[in-house]
Amino acid sequence: MKRVFLMLALCMLVAAVSVQAAPKVTITFWYQANEANPQDVEAQWMKENLQLFQKVNPDIKVDSTYVSASDQYQTKITTEMAANNAPDVFQTWLSGRLEPFVKAGRVYPLNDVIKKDPGFKSLLVDANLVNSTFDKKVYALPNIVTSELLFYNKELFTKYGVEVPKTWEQLITAVKKFKADGIVPMSMPNKEPWVGTMTYMYIFDRIAGPNKWKETCLNHTGKFTAPEYAAAAKKFLELRDAGAFPENYNSMDYAEGKTLFINGKAAMYMMGTWEVGSLGQTMGNKVDFMPFPLIPGGKGNLESYVLSQDMGFAISSKSPNKEAANKLLKYLFSKERQAAWAEAGQLITTKNIPYNKDKVPVLSGKVIQALNTAKYGFLPWDNPLGVNVGKELNNSTQLILTGANIKETFEKLEQINEAEFGLKK
Repeated sequence: MKRVFLMLALCMLVAAVSVQAAPKVTITFWYQANEANPQDVEAQWMKENLQLFQKVNPDIKVDSTYVSASDQYQTKITTEMAANNAPDVFQTWLSGRLEPFVKAGRVYPLNDVIKKDPGFKSLLVDANLVNSTFDKKVYALPNIVTSELLFYNKELFTKYGVEVPKTWEQLITAVKKFKADGIVPMSMPNKEPWVGTMTYMYIFDRIAGPNKWKETCLNHTGKFTAPEYAAAAKKFLELRDAGAFPENYNSMDYAEGKTLFINGKAAMYMMGTWEVGSLGQTMGNKVDFMPFPLIPGGKGNLESYVLSQDMGFAISSKSPNKEAANKLLKYLFSKERQAAWAEAGQLITTKNIPYNKDKVPVLSGKVIQALNTAKYGFLPWDNPLGVNVGKELNNSTQLILTGANIKETFEKLEQINEAEFGLKK
């Protein structure tokens, strides 16, 4: 009898251990990062996040899916949202790209999650939640303050005796000089056409100033057929015709374009500040950035930049495991993980984060200083324009570079814009 009781107790112990070891909950998590690229800072940070989260939360299994290309990720998340098949936690753009998901009832509001945890709330900056708030409800937490900057290789500028341009004429001169010396003047991996739109937006800003874009892209009171859009397109073509871009720029992918710049084969590189940490790590003191040059007669300012809160994280409204999803979300925005994100050279959206500033790349510090003293900032247009019109905007800038008629291209874009938003008066 004693042996029977011992065996029974042993079986109960084994069963208890098995229950404790097995995850009680599985949550799905999607994000965009290139984990095949060892220089992808976000991929490194995210991989570490998931490993550490699993250690401190052994009762939660995270079934993660990542997509390396941003356009592919955007297509995937948009398609699955439309089918009401969103993962428990997902990475998302904000503003006009998030709003359709919210209106469709696919995203879980985070107000109660934030309100019930004062410690968590103390890390969040209210001003950084503007682009993910609709009808006074917060639907995503932005993970990074982003800008888009014209980076340059200081070593190449010195070697070839090229002045860092502050005016359009100086930029064209620099382009022609590098081209003549066998150096690609400006890397532009435009296979994903939002890359080219970055340069186009800066040209437009330097021509039209800080408010014109808002009429069409934010307030929907203006038209893409306004003369400033065509004027910016003509300047864009002037840059192309001067030989600024690699020959295969419209088929060059993101990784190729970055490698071209890092390896010293291209003198300049228009890209987002999410690459600051990676560029600083790989290029050291060789890399710097310049304000986009002024255009004669334009209304723009040398100290204005694309500036937004970007790439937030959200929870699906249909998630059956919201408590576990909340834990993952809070972990991504914990002091420890935000400190690691800052030390990787990223511009964090949170506050009260005790990170080691000595670990922050010099380039990141310079970017932070420039953005903190900027005259004004403007959103990347494709964000407030949303998935449909934003995509068509990017396709339009790519088409213009391939020789499409400027007037007809913007007329088509405006038709799509008005079909989506109407024209407010």
